[in-house]
Amino acid sequence: MLYQKYKYLAIIAGLLLNLSANASDPQIHMLVDTCIACHGTDGSSVGSATPNIANMREALFIKAMQDMKSGERPSTVMGVIAKGYTDNEIRIMANFFNQQQAILHRQNFDVQKAQKGRQLHNLYCNGCHTIEGPTDLLSNNLAGQQMPYLRHRLTEFINDADPTVSPLMKNALKHFIDNNSQESLDYLIHYYASLGGK
Repeated sequence: MLYQKYKYLAIIAGLLLNLSANASDPQIHMLVDTCIACHGTDGSSVGSATPNIANMREALFIKAMQDMKSGERPSTVMGVIAKGYTDNEIRIMANFFNQQQAILHRQNFDVQKAQKGRQLHNLYCNGCHTIEGPTDLLSNNLAGQQMPYLRHRLTEFINDADPTVSPLMKNALKHFIDNNSQESLDYLIHYYASLGGK
């Protein structure tokens, strides 16, 4: 009986020690703490102009950071920030944020626009930006992303202001606008906002 008691205590202590070691790794915290000021606790953004990076695919995180680091992708402050990290540090951050659960914050959205946006998403966007279910595609999760951020990025895509955007995305967006209108993009933005928290 006493052996069993100590056995369980040893297992619990080992688990707590492991969790504590991961949670307090100074290198990881030094790296990710610089991100949360803009991108929210553990990458769940509350800022209108910054995207959620919690649960972001590692390859996508690395590509975004490298593109901003090289100056290929336009940015405000991220280009300068990204230059301060080595490739290995970027991989460490990518791994950390990939493991975080995104907390989606409620936004003000128009219900009718969101309903139209859902239909448009299912027709034009769901192939790459799957809302329900996993996907292996290198595409960002749009559910709950901040509306001003989405507007800004879509404007960059439309104006060819970001040369790092894939040809697939450029063609898909052109196809969307040709078959609808540029104004219809607002419906999509309201739909993604509607998938936020309560």
